[in-house]
Parts: sequence; structure tokens; C-alpha cells
Amino acid sequence: MPRQTVRLEISSQDGFTKVVPVDRTPFSIGSEKSSHLALAAPGIAQHHAQIVLLGGTCHLLPGASAAPLFADGAPVPAGGLALAHGARIALGTGCPYTLRLLLEGARSEDREDRLVMLMEVARTITSSLAVEDILDRVLEGAVRFSGAERGYLFLKDGDRLSRWHHGPPVQDDVQVSLSVLEEVAATGKPAYRDVASGEPGQTASDSIVRLRLQAILCLPLAVRQDVIGVVYLDSRRRLPHHRPDLPLLEALAGLAAVAIQNSHLVEERVRAERTSVIGQMARAVVHDLRSPLSSIRGLAELLHERAPEEDPSRPHLATIMAEADRLTGLTGDLLQFSREAPPLLRSPARLADLVRQTLKPLQPRLQRGNVSVSLGLDEEARASVDAPRMVRVLHNLLANSLDAMRGGGHLDIRCGRVNGSCHLTVRDSGCGMTEDVRRRVFEPFFTHGKAQGTGLGMAIVQRIVEEHGGSIRVDSAPGTGTTVTLALPAAEGPSGARPAASRHGAPD
Repeated sequence: MPRQTVRLEISSQDGFTKVVPVDRTPFSIGSEKSSHLALAAPGIAQHHAQIVLLGGTCHLLPGASAAPLFADGAPVPAGGLALAHGARIALGTGCPYTLRLLLEGARSEDREDRLVMLMEVARTITSSLAVEDILDRVLEGAVRFSGAERGYLFLKDGDRLSRWHHGPPVQDDVQVSLSVLEEVAATGKPAYRDVASGEPGQTASDSIVRLRLQAILCLPLAVRQDVIGVVYLDSRRRLPHHRPDLPLLEALAGLAAVAIQNSHLVEERVRAERTSVIGQMARAVVHDLRSPLSSIRGLAELLHERAPEEDPSRPHLATIMAEADRLTGLTGDLLQFSREAPPLLRSPARLADLVRQTLKPLQPRLQRGNVSVSLGLDEEARASVDAPRMVRVLHNLLANSLDAMRGGGHLDIRCGRVNGSCHLTVRDSGCGMTEDVRRRVFEPFFTHGKAQGTGLGMAIVQRIVEEHGGSIRVDSAPGTGTTVTLALPAAEGPSGARPAASRHGAPD
């Protein structure tokens, strides 16, 4: 196992630099020739100071002469002071030399401790699905073994990085160096900034200067070359070791990535099994309900037509018909969700035409709700879709937007071509959603803020879009409205080539 190496860098005002090993303890510094570091210069006492290695930590102690002694600009007390990597030692007024402590490597005991931590985390992953506890252990170990003051875990959510936390949502505004964080998320490579070292390439960004950080270490969480998050560590003081043990820290990050991946796989399996059970139940229920509902609706309609205008039963008959229609719609949703739906009948379709087709029957509701609409439609954006099902997707999205704008608002709908695919965006100025609601918006039977509804609308939207080979993203926050973006396969042109990407594309 590598051992910790301690050295002193000696520099003078005339540019002289020398590095000597601190290879014994105590290590004496003074003008006396027998000193381990003998410096004959003004202001240096015979026994000026000594460095003692105690418990894996370097301590600076003043000599018996009580000569001036400073570490990082502060006087060293009689009882001594623990030194971190890069600590600068000044030997008093008039002394032309400045000393800097350099630490390399780690004690074998430290590495053994780290390996034990890795084994414990690995054992937890194989024996438990409690990803929160695993990630807590990973962060604890990363902070402990790097010597950083604090650590956070950021997970990718689409194009964004969101801070992970264990427990109830937190509202604190954590200030971190976004430039380093985003660099690691984009490149998938670890980044280390030791600002205090003064070494070439260790430049400080605006955020590092603003936050008064001395060191930053970011490690990617990657699964099959895909970065799913970042472990972020920083400190306002120098780290105790010049070079943190990156292999061990990267191993911790790798274990965190495995834990997250396992958690996602389990969630997907549970969701698939739950969907299968719900589908079987839905098919059984729907088959038993459809015939009675059809009879109830038909008889109510017949009685409604025969009843005179002044007959007090007419409103009740109309209510029966409306409720029967609602239940029939529910049975359709259940069948759609249970995958008992006919195969897709794809054909090239202009998204602009589908948008206008969906908006037309909604015009009375838009006017009653005092909702204005703006369109930004690329007439050449053609997607390969099952048009009736995509109209249903659009209808569900627009209905949700209208429900979110009960007091009026603005609806913005855009479509365009982006890098070989078609993007369609629906943005409303409604009440928006909390992060917890946004994350659960595609869960079957999950509803929020609606007096009525089956909770299947967005689950069906997601399924239809994914059946088309597309993707859907929801961005929202309370009070700022909601934006839903669909990405769909573009239709092939007459020559077999896909349409060229639009210069403007669709908004994100």
C-alpha cells in the first residue's frame, strides 16, 4: 500500500525553489547546522520550528526561542497547529524564505478504511434495494475520504441536473459551482480544481471565486457511458491531501450509479407487473360494463326524445346520458391503458393540421374560459403517426392545460423539425405543478387538482407517444405554468429521405 509522502517546498524572493522530503519526525527547522532543514538567513532562530507527524497529520510546532512563526498568515500557537496540503509557513519578519507543505498519497490505514467502506456499500447493493441508504453511504464516504467540507449528489432529469436528497423535500438554496458540475455532466470525466495549489491549469471560475472555494472535486455517475448524475464535493479550505484518491472515489461513484440503475430496473418491473394486473382487471370490468351502459344510454335517450319540453324528467334523463357517456369514455381509457387497442395505422401527417383539428371543437371552451391561443406551426413538419391517436394525445394535453387555467390564461402551441424528428410543444400559463406532482404525472390513476378524471390521461398519452417511438417531457413549476414537449419520428419524404431540419425548430 502506498504511504503518505510529506515534502517542503522552499522558495525565496529571488526565484530560488527547492523541495526537500520531510522523512523523519520530529523534523527540525532552524539556522543550526544540525537542523534537518538548515536555513542560515536573517530572522531565523537556531531552533525555529519543527514538524511532527502524529496520527497521520502534520503538526507545526514553534521552537523554544519563541521566534515568530506563521501558517497561512496566522500565528502558530504554543501548542502547535495541524497543517493541510499547501499550507504556507512564514518564519518571521526579514526572512527571505517561504515554505509550503506538500502532501502526497495516503496512509495504508486510510486506504484499508476506504476499502472496507467500498465493500460495505457493495454488500448493501447486493442485499438491499434501499437506494436512499446506499446513496447516503456513498456521499458520507466521498466527503470523508476526500477531506471536503460538503458533498451533494445531482441526478439528471432530462436536460437538467436536480439535487438528490434523502427524506422530505428541502427548500434550501444550495450554492455550487455550476460550471464544473455541468462540465462533468457533459464530458463524463472527473474534474478536480485545487485553487490554492497555484499549479498551472488550476484556474478559478467566477462561481469558485464568488463562493470562496479552495477545492472542488466532481465525479460522474455513469451507466454504460451514459452520465446519469454527478457527485459534487467542495471545500473552502485546502484538502488534507494534495491529490484525493481518485480511483477509490470513482469506485464509490460507480457503486452509486449501480444502485440507481438497480432501483430504476426494480421500479420498471414493479410498474410493468402492476400495469399487467390492472390491464387484466380492466378488460374483465369493461366487458361486463359495456352492454349495460349501452342499454342505459339508449333507453335514456329514447325517453328524453319522447318527453315533452316541460317534462321535469328531461334534465335528469340528460344527466343519465352524460354520465353514461362519461363511463363509456372511462371504459375506453381502461382498454387503451390495458393495451387492448388495435395496431397503429401510421401515415405521414402534418402536425399543424392535427393541431388545428384538435383545437376546432375546443373553441367554445376556450372562449368561455377566457384563454387566448398563439400558434407557431411549421407547415412542413410531417410525422409518421396514427392520426386519430395523436389527436387524442393533443386533446388530453389541451384539456389538462385548460383545467390548469380556470381563471383564464394563454396557450402557446408550436411544432417544428429538429434534427430528423418532429417536436410539438404545448405551453400554458396555468397554475403549474410541484416537483413531486411533475415526477408522478405519468402514474396510472394519479390525479391532481381535478374534481373529475380517471387519472389515466397522461399515462395513455405517454403510452401512445412511446408506441410511436417518440418521447415526452414535462417541465413545470408552481405559478409558472406547464410545458409539454413531444418528440416524434419524422415522416419520410417522397425520395425516401427525411425532411431537412428546420432552421428554427421547436422550442424546448
